[in-house]
Amino acid sequence: MDDSRFAGRIRAAVFAFLALSLPLGLGGCVWQAAQFWVAGDQVELRETDPAARPAPRDRPQLLVLAIDGIDRALLYRMLRAGELPETARLLGGDGAGFPHAAFDDSLLATLPTSTAVSWATMMTGVDPAVHGVAGNEYFVRETGEFAAPVPVTISNATQVFQIYTEGYANDLLEAPTVYQRLRESDPGVRVWVGMHQFYAGADRLILTDRTAMLDAFHSLFQTHVLDWFTEDDSLSLFRELDEEVIENMDDLLESEAAADVITIYLPGLDHYAHITDAPPDESRATYLRQGIEPMMAELRETLEETGALDDRYVLLISDHGHTGVVHDDAHSLGIDGAGEPRQVLEAGGFTVRPFDLEVADDVFFDAVLAYQGAMAYVYVADRSTCAAHTSPCDWRRPARRSDIDAAAELYHRNNLQGLLVPEMQGTLDLILVRRHRDDGDVFEVYRGDGRSQPVADYLAATPRPAYPQLAARLRELTEGPHGDRAGDVILIAHNGDRERADERYYFAPLYHSWHGSPSHRDSDIPLILAHRQKDSAELEALIDSVLAGRHPQRRVADLILRLRLGASAMD
Repeated sequence: MDDSRFAGRIRAAVFAFLALSLPLGLGGCVWQAAQFWVAGDQVELRETDPAARPAPRDRPQLLVLAIDGIDRALLYRMLRAGELPETARLLGGDGAGFPHAAFDDSLLATLPTSTAVSWATMMTGVDPAVHGVAGNEYFVRETGEFAAPVPVTISNATQVFQIYTEGYANDLLEAPTVYQRLRESDPGVRVWVGMHQFYAGADRLILTDRTAMLDAFHSLFQTHVLDWFTEDDSLSLFRELDEEVIENMDDLLESEAAADVITIYLPGLDHYAHITDAPPDESRATYLRQGIEPMMAELRETLEETGALDDRYVLLISDHGHTGVVHDDAHSLGIDGAGEPRQVLEAGGFTVRPFDLEVADDVFFDAVLAYQGAMAYVYVADRSTCAAHTSPCDWRRPARRSDIDAAAELYHRNNLQGLLVPEMQGTLDLILVRRHRDDGDVFEVYRGDGRSQPVADYLAATPRPAYPQLAARLRELTEGPHGDRAGDVILIAHNGDRERADERYYFAPLYHSWHGSPSHRDSDIPLILAHRQKDSAELEALIDSVLAGRHPQRRVADLILRLRLGASAMD
């Protein structure tokens, strides 16, 4: 290892340790971090049986570049303007255009447009109501578990380290991953995954110690550690976090034959956009130029030198975009201070579950909040099971309409009049309520006094042009065996519907940028398919054969299967 790389590891480790130890002290998180640290650069997830593997190169190979937090408008513009020449070269660009790549302009992120739910959807090929990961954090009624693969309200992030030490995120899935599905038809396929949260079915997990630490304290950084750093310090930290997984992947490529399917996940751009003062387009463009570009050059060179790019599709995808917000208490709808969403419920007689990953069995609560950036889920109990407040509610029973409407009415009236929590007046765009119906949409728009209206009917009368395919995407989130994980009331803040940052609100601690809304800014995600031996028309036809004019994010998994297995994957 050269001196500069070693120094970078030490510097990033120091930053990560500060982030880890200052907010929480030396507790369970440190133990999980230590386990992650000693795991080394990679983890062998399953024994590879060479005898079960098909003949070499008998099927196309695939590289999936999963860049967190970039929308297609910004990425496509920079690529086509020649601002990202190294990324363009990896995608078959020749300096004048992209003769060996196809750029899709239709893909929409599922709701909410946030990390955990988006990647789970792409890595399983089914909707959130089927795979069960309803957001960055959510409540599971049947078990009483509060799941937080990407915590927003939860400061104890032990489970984030467990993503890489114990498969925490994999265990949240109620559907097989694309790697498991691939293995059904191609049992000898070799799969390497670099730092992605969902890797069940892979052979190797390639690690970077700092990325997990960064993710673990995502919701704390801006108030604890990053306030100490300059913009250059922050960029350097996040860049080093991503560089490590690229370098470890390069080392593996140079030491043995490349896997058939390689996925590399890079979260640094998303984190940098969240905490940087600059508007998100500016901060992400900076990160693409100064962070992603040199990494793509290094990766491409290694792939070319080892012959691993000769017959390999390159698929570049992302999970969501970004929307600039104001970094202050007035616009942050958090969990501490005055004017917070929990206080609306409490003013109406509800008891909100403490914002901890686990609470004791005898703790009483009849409402739960889970945050998704521009959206929030409200879960209410059937309060007839705990009317005396002396014993826990039976959360296995669905909420009654009267309890749902009671919570929705509190938010509706406060949004109009501000009588309960004045600071939250006028912060909400839509309040959606669960309606237990056998036909039509699960959720409707709440209109007050117990009245609600189907989403499509409401939008026909009161259009939201900034919200593409809202009704359909709500069905993806809520219609299915695990649709109850999206709560009983869904709050959509004024965020994606507003052009000015000072008119936007977000369910999270203080940040400079967020996502999670149904808006084009957060929802229009890139999908670029490249192959050096195929022209753009052929690649466009491949994409069209899978998407078939449909927008859902889940189709990414179908495309991966189609590329590796051929037309039989579509049968």
